[in-house]
Amino acid sequence: MSPSPQPSPSPQPSTSPTPDPDPPSDPNPSAWQAIFSPQHGAYYFYNSSTNETTWVNPLQPDPSASASASPSTPTPPPETNAEDDPATPPNPNPYDPNSLEARALAAGIDPSLAHLDPTLLAGPSSGAGPSGAFTAKFNARTGAFTATNARAPSHLSEYERAKRMSEFYFDVGAWEKDVEKRDAEEKEEGGKKRKRPTKKDLDRFKEQKKAKKIAKTAWLRT
Repeated sequence: MSPSPQPSPSPQPSTSPTPDPDPPSDPNPSAWQAIFSPQHGAYYFYNSSTNETTWVNPLQPDPSASASASPSTPTPPPETNAEDDPATPPNPNPYDPNSLEARALAAGIDPSLAHLDPTLLAGPSSGAGPSGAFTAKFNARTGAFTATNARAPSHLSEYERAKRMSEFYFDVGAWEKDVEKRDAEEKEEGGKKRKRPTKKDLDRFKEQKKAKKIAKTAWLRT
C-alpha cells in the first residue's frame, strides 16, 4: 500500500528586501578596464564589478543615441561663392578684354592653351604690388628690361633668338641693309643686257696690255 502524498508546505513569506524596480542599467564607468590581448592584437574591456568583457568601448557615447537626442533640423547647404569655385572660369565672357581668352589672343597664344601660361592666369596687372612696389623682368644675358605684356611666338623663333644673340656683338641692322642693297643692285644689273666686246675693243685691250709690259721693261733698254 503506497503512502499517501504529504501536503506541500506553504511558501513562507520572504524576508529579503524588495529589489529596486528600476536597477541602474549601466555600472560604474570607473569599473571598466582596458586590457590588451596579444593574441588578437587589440584591446578588450573588462568590468571588475560585473565580470563582463566586451570588445566595444563602453566609455564612448553611442552615435545613434547622440543623433536621436539632437534636434532633427535640416542643415542648410554651405553657400558657394562663384569666385572660389575652381570649376567656374575666371571670366566666361570671351568679349571681355580682361578675360583669359582675350589676354591669350593679345599675347599671340592659342586660347585653348592659355591655362598653361602662369602669367595669363595671374590676370592683368599694372606692375604695382600691394605695397606700392613695382615689379619688372630683365633679360638673363643682356640685363635689358623685358616687358611682361610683349610676348609673341616670334620672340621664341630660331631666327629671332639668333638675331638677339648676334646684336650683342655685331650691328645686325646695318648688315641686313647692306645685304638688301647688294641684292637690289644685282637685280638691276641682271635686268640689263651686257654688251659683248667688239673686235676694236679687243685690239685696244691688247695694245694697252702691251704698252704696260713695255713700260715695265723700259729700264732694261736704257
